Amino acid sequence: MARIFSIMSGKGGVGKSTLCASLAEYYARKGKRVVLLDGDIGQRCEDLMLNMQDRVVYDLGDVADKTCKLEEAVLAHPALPGLSLLAAPQIMNPSDMKHKAMDKIITRLSEQADILLLDAPAGIGKGLRLLLGSTAEPVIVATPDDVSIRDAERLSALLAEKEEPRPSLVLNRVRPLWVRRGLIPPPDQLALTLDMPLMGVIPESQKIYKALLRHETALNCGDGKVEKAIEVIAARLLGADAPLPEYAPSAVLRFFNRGGEA
Repeated sequence: MARIFSIMSGKGGVGKSTLCASLAEYYARKGKRVVLLDGDIGQRCEDLMLNMQDRVVYDLGDVADKTCKLEEAVLAHPALPGLSLLAAPQIMNPSDMKHKAMDKIITRLSEQADILLLDAPAGIGKGLRLLLGSTAEPVIVATPDDVSIRDAERLSALLAEKEEPRPSLVLNRVRPLWVRRGLIPPPDQLALTLDMPLMGVIPESQKIYKALLRHETALNCGDGKVEKAIEVIAARLLGADAPLPEYAPSAVLRFFNRGGEA
């Protein structure tokens, strides 16, 4: 049976789907059988991130409606042996999907993989609730700003209400220099505030966006710090004791608080 991770976020635009695709590629490179389920019904994107958009014929909705068999909708990646994708439907509302059908699909996918990654829709709406109760381990992705942190806290509270497993945290787009200047709190402090174990910290990098424009994951962005961050997250999710980067605020920089970019 697969380890199942549900990659979620309290709001959109924090890099949740980017992380999900990158983890899928990383695990596949390591020889794992990986299935990525795009659960963002009506707003799929993982096919684009994995450069598989021209291969999608059937999707999650077709499987749920029994228009096709699961095996017909799960697509093997053309260049990464062991990695498969089940795309989300583009023309469908989350309310049209039955929770029982989603549970059955997740169970069957988990029997075919070592790692099953669920790209959950952002927020706390119906689409997310379809993925709850699936024995997945929740991973909340957030950026180190007040709005994203507040939304992550709300999402964590919802998971607690639904008696889901305790979520872990990934912080994305962290600028080390801003931490040293005291403009944003250190990642470990944010994790402590949210009462979530910190799985990893991904630094801000314009190279990630350039990789997305090429339909490539962050693992191929050419930024060694980003690639190392994803490696650490992947290892820690599986229980390895991979060290996190240390970010200590500088009293001098905080005092002067001079401008600039990380």
